[in-house]
Amino acid sequence: MMFSLYLDKNSILHSLDPRVKIIGTAVFTAIGLMVKDPVYSPLIFVFTIIGLRILGKIKVKEQLKVLKPLIPVFVLTFISWPIIIDPWERGVLVGIAYTFRLMGITIMAFGLMMTTKQRDLIRGFTKLGLPYEIGLAVLIALRYVPTIYALAQNVMDAQKSRGLELEKGNFLERAKKMTAVIIPLLVLTIRTAHELAIAMESRAFGASRKRTYLVDLKMKPIDYVALAIILGVALLYLGTRLLL
Repeated sequence: MMFSLYLDKNSILHSLDPRVKIIGTAVFTAIGLMVKDPVYSPLIFVFTIIGLRILGKIKVKEQLKVLKPLIPVFVLTFISWPIIIDPWERGVLVGIAYTFRLMGITIMAFGLMMTTKQRDLIRGFTKLGLPYEIGLAVLIALRYVPTIYALAQNVMDAQKSRGLELEKGNFLERAKKMTAVIIPLLVLTIRTAHELAIAMESRAFGASRKRTYLVDLKMKPIDYVALAIILGVALLYLGTRLLL
């Protein structure tokens, strides 16, 4: 069971060449990694949300939905810094910066998959020189996040229907109860991976080193304009960073 993040919309982002979107995601991710200020880091997240809403016509609710499975990671990222850094007030600021930076980068990656079909995304990676097998592995790994989350929700609902009260008790008691969710989830995850491997083998994946493609990618004028804008923003940021 695999869930696709792609949303069929008539937008600027959907019409762009996958290579342009991949390069744009890589460039803006690199910029996001360089921003460490607790004031500017939230702006990366906000601007990404706004950009996907305007250019991709993806609703804010749809964007936040894909982040839901990663909420524990974001919370852990935030609360760990005040513990690590002294004084804790500075740790809170660092936690804010790193958490929003992680959220912004994550929504960029998911935004790429929400605006690009799987076959086009893999073709974009291969046209940029990445081996087909690696491109497919990266895409499957990213798509597994909502898949595992959906499986976890199904397991939790099944255990609740059997009378397991996951929300009651202190932290240790709730953590102990989660073993009833984690173990079935691991089994389902392994089974899903096995079924995926069988499906790929049944389609003769890897039988031939030379692949053929039904549809090839061609750059349009809007793609060159978008690529110029991306590179311009990158150079502007680097120039500003060096001057300041």
